[in-house]
Amino acid sequence: MSQYDQILVDVKDYVFGYTISSEYAWERAKVALFDAVGCALETLEKNPESRAIIGPVVEGTTVPNGFKIPGTTFQVDPVKGAFDLGSLIRYLDHKDALPGAEWDHPSDNIGAILAVSDWLDRTSRTSGTPSVSMRVVLEAIIKAYEIQGCFQIRNAFNKSGIDHTILVRVASTAVIAHMIGCTEQQTLAALSHAFIDAGPLRSFRQSPNSGPRKGWAAGDACMRAVHLALMAKSGQPGAPTALTDPKWGFYATIMGGRHFELPKPFGSWVIENVFFKIHPAEGHAASAVEAALILSKTLQDRHYDLGLDEAISHILVRTQEPAMIIINKQGKLTNAADRDHCMQYMISVVLLKGSMITSEDYDDNSPWASDPRVDNLRQKIEMVEDKQFTADYHSDTKRSAANGLSVTLFHHERLEEVVVEYPTGHPWRNDTPEYVGRKLEVNLRSRFQPEQSREIQHFIDMGVENFFQLRVSDFVDKLAGGADKAGLQCDEVARNGSTQPREGVLNDLREDTALNHIREPFSQPSVHEAVSRHRETSDDLSSANAIREGEVQAPTDTSNESNAVRTEDLTDGIDSGSIPAPVNGDSSKFLRLVAHGQERLLSPQANKSPEAKHVKFAPTRGADRQKAMQRMGKSTLRHQEHHPPRNLFCRLPTRNIPHPSPYVSYGLPFPQACAKHIAETFRATRVYILVSKSLSENTDDLARLHVAIDGRLGHAAIDGLLGEDTVVGIWRGVKPHTFYSDIIKIAQEVRDTNANCLVTLGGGSLTDAAKVVVFAIANSTFTPTTLSTLPFDSPNPPTHRHAATIPIISIPTTLSAGEYTPIAGATDDSTHHKHSFQDPSLGPRLVILDPDLAATTPLRVWLSTGVRAVDHCVEAICSANASEIGTGSAVRGLRRLVSGLLGAKRAGEGGGSRKGSGDGDGRIDGNEWAKDEEEKEKEQREQRLSCQLGALEAIKAPLGGVSMGASHGIGHQLGPLGVGHGETSCVLLPAVCRFNKEVNAAAQALVVEAVLGGFADCASDPVGEDSAAKASSLGPWDLDPVPGSDSNPLPQPALKSKSNLTSNPNSTPDSNFLLQDPHLKSLDFAHWKRSGCDLGALLDAIFRELGMPRSLREVGVGREKWEELAKGSLKDRWCKTNPVRLKEVGDVLRILEMCE
Repeated sequence: MSQYDQILVDVKDYVFGYTISSEYAWERAKVALFDAVGCALETLEKNPESRAIIGPVVEGTTVPNGFKIPGTTFQVDPVKGAFDLGSLIRYLDHKDALPGAEWDHPSDNIGAILAVSDWLDRTSRTSGTPSVSMRVVLEAIIKAYEIQGCFQIRNAFNKSGIDHTILVRVASTAVIAHMIGCTEQQTLAALSHAFIDAGPLRSFRQSPNSGPRKGWAAGDACMRAVHLALMAKSGQPGAPTALTDPKWGFYATIMGGRHFELPKPFGSWVIENVFFKIHPAEGHAASAVEAALILSKTLQDRHYDLGLDEAISHILVRTQEPAMIIINKQGKLTNAADRDHCMQYMISVVLLKGSMITSEDYDDNSPWASDPRVDNLRQKIEMVEDKQFTADYHSDTKRSAANGLSVTLFHHERLEEVVVEYPTGHPWRNDTPEYVGRKLEVNLRSRFQPEQSREIQHFIDMGVENFFQLRVSDFVDKLAGGADKAGLQCDEVARNGSTQPREGVLNDLREDTALNHIREPFSQPSVHEAVSRHRETSDDLSSANAIREGEVQAPTDTSNESNAVRTEDLTDGIDSGSIPAPVNGDSSKFLRLVAHGQERLLSPQANKSPEAKHVKFAPTRGADRQKAMQRMGKSTLRHQEHHPPRNLFCRLPTRNIPHPSPYVSYGLPFPQACAKHIAETFRATRVYILVSKSLSENTDDLARLHVAIDGRLGHAAIDGLLGEDTVVGIWRGVKPHTFYSDIIKIAQEVRDTNANCLVTLGGGSLTDAAKVVVFAIANSTFTPTTLSTLPFDSPNPPTHRHAATIPIISIPTTLSAGEYTPIAGATDDSTHHKHSFQDPSLGPRLVILDPDLAATTPLRVWLSTGVRAVDHCVEAICSANASEIGTGSAVRGLRRLVSGLLGAKRAGEGGGSRKGSGDGDGRIDGNEWAKDEEEKEKEQREQRLSCQLGALEAIKAPLGGVSMGASHGIGHQLGPLGVGHGETSCVLLPAVCRFNKEVNAAAQALVVEAVLGGFADCASDPVGEDSAAKASSLGPWDLDPVPGSDSNPLPQPALKSKSNLTSNPNSTPDSNFLLQDPHLKSLDFAHWKRSGCDLGALLDAIFRELGMPRSLREVGVGREKWEELAKGSLKDRWCKTNPVRLKEVGDVLRILEMCE
């Protein structure tokens, strides 16, 4: 007798001779069995294609002692039964998996194992042969998993063009041969035939030939395995050298001469390390869709008005080599099989819908399958192999399935990369059995009546030893039938060609809370232990994010008990298990930890379709545009009917990841507010202060802040929390435009003092410096060369930019609003080129507004930065992609800003009444404050606070993704010519409005209404006379998050105005009403009316009243510079999004002509 190939002998010896001693292996085998059964039931419920291929070949046939297919009334022979169950388990790609050179699915074997064992046990009842117990089933599962897994870990069949289901055929053949009583020699014969069959080509998995065979390929392998075992038992001989024959063997013809490499002797390792899918995503993409889900929250918070497919310009996916081979698909996706093996499709759907992908999302009739936004996003996704990910994927000690997603937005901002290494269901997660059980529970309810579900649940809860004793046929009997829950038998569904699952059952699934809970994983104890090590130094952000929202002004008496931050305020909105972000440390490692350590991640109510809370108005023209603008005044929000319903994120803890959105505090003097938050919110112990030079030299503001932080005020709220040495360093002044040399010196000093909080007191240059300093420290860049790698446009970026972790508290003295953004500008000393630093972690975490401090700002600086904020509002409302929420913020901002700026100018003080300066230039301007005029002082304070809150509202729309126009775009090019930002807006904005009026007249009319109708409304704002009374009941802290944070967007009221101007651009307001406001009395309304009552003329009148320059001549830009100015402007991103497209230099020159 010829000697069989050694590897076949090894497989046979393992099946016949290995004793399973691992209790954990037995437990995992039981979990695997129930997970596979649940997957089969889910397929029956959701997929009509699969229902059409199961059941007897001859309709109506019932095979005596045959296998009862779970969830149906069919009873078929074991060969057909193996095909049917194997196909049902595999069809939706929602079963277990094992990474390796192939990403394979050992549960495929259960189709053959359960079908044959049930047939054998039923036969024993009439033949007198021994019964078959569930122990036999679990043993076969363990051994089939081990055979298939050991082959797949090191041997890539896909590189030879062979489908990996060959291993299902091999593994099932081995265990089935043993189960049906084959001799060792017969088993070797069956195994040899399993390899002689070679394998199906992979072409049915790859475009252009991908199709539903992918769903039944495993069933086909199970069926063939049972057939080969039966053939061998009947006496068919084998082929001893089926593998090694030098000319016709498997190695020579299929493997290119390579022999199989097994990583370890056969045992029980595979069943102990298999990965269970909680979500229906191909295994290599499981971590990618979870990373996409994390990013989706940030993206929707920032850009829900623009549309994610438009807001995103590029997505980089770092992944493993197998994913590049198996699920990296470009071009048209023709069917569900194409879509569920396309990582780009999965990521796109998750980003757009804001919840986890489901099996239905792959179907041809899914709205996502035909949504053009999905294809748009797919084209922007670039997949690249990360060699370390590939190495970790194959490593026995790492066994990760990592993916990293980096998103770049349309304005070139790149979000922090999210890396998920151990997705839900990974074998190293202790919660995996619990979630598999809940997944099965949902699938049972989808197919069975409650009583039958409870009986099956009894088997799930049964201990392994008791489960061993259960007869297979008794087990399968409980799983059979049940298909008539909604009045339809399974065979009727299949034969009648139903194309949809039963609606009643789907509703049960959509409402099921257990399934929703499955989609909230990440509660592994070991992760909690790791996270707890961060908590001692990380209470800052959890507390900061917990403080209540609301515009309230606090009493200034800090000794009053009502001024203490209440305990419930510090914990409101924080989940008991939320993970705070670290103050210091390697944030990239923490992001990875969060990615597989969050307690609440995946979408609750993933199958629900609640009414959307946000609406996007697409760019329109003419009458359509006017209708869209009219809708912005309504509070009822609707879906775009042609888009699939988009779920909102619920309770996703983005607070655990560094983000740019600050909270805003006002109502207390800035020293007390800052000291209170340092001590109680951020728990910082070493504070470094950056202050403008003029403030430090000409006012006592720095001294007041220093005294408060060092805890020498004696107030109960901070007594004992701050000490004499809390302030560890002070930096006075930075050069305009924030040069690298200053940043490096400050960064080195902050590092050397081990500061864990930065406070800025002054204008925009200081804020920019602080942002870049904390970014430089996080990335250990303390030289000009290394710092030059961090800007967004760096030609030599580092492999990974680490997020900033030191919190910044900003106390601004201007209206630039840069403190609300994650962007900073800094200038390279060697080139004098200003670079943009962008990262989600760069924004201050707290902004403190103090109108009394703002009195130190020179009037011209105050007014010019305020006009820039006005420009944000106007271009947001008139934007080609204006949004309802953005417009609401811009309207509120305009109402506050225009009134406040005119009031400041009229009072002649805007911030210039106390000696100081806003931005480090040392120049002093302003009049002496008339202290004896108490009413005037109160009015001026309210006007300054109104401007500060208006600047906050103004920046929300740009941060939310609303595009700006040519005033911003051309203004960017005027800056290098020596024109300040605010001055560029004064010169350009009226002309740009006139230029665009042909396409956005309705929007411009809304701006006019907001400006002129807003003054009467200002009296009812929370900064009015009754603010102290409101504050006493609501508490001292106003923390209003800017979009992009972890908070939900604030509801926007309908637009209202006391003017009689509607959206009709030709309407004229009552000039008598207008003149009731003292700030408007000096405006030349006669000139405005003569100019056509348009927005450009109104802005011209306002800017002239403010004393700001109104022409290019006034800012020193002559005609000789216009040509180059126009050419440069055409390249600016905001000129490209101007409502009237700027196609050529002449278009820009037309605007400049109006500015002469």
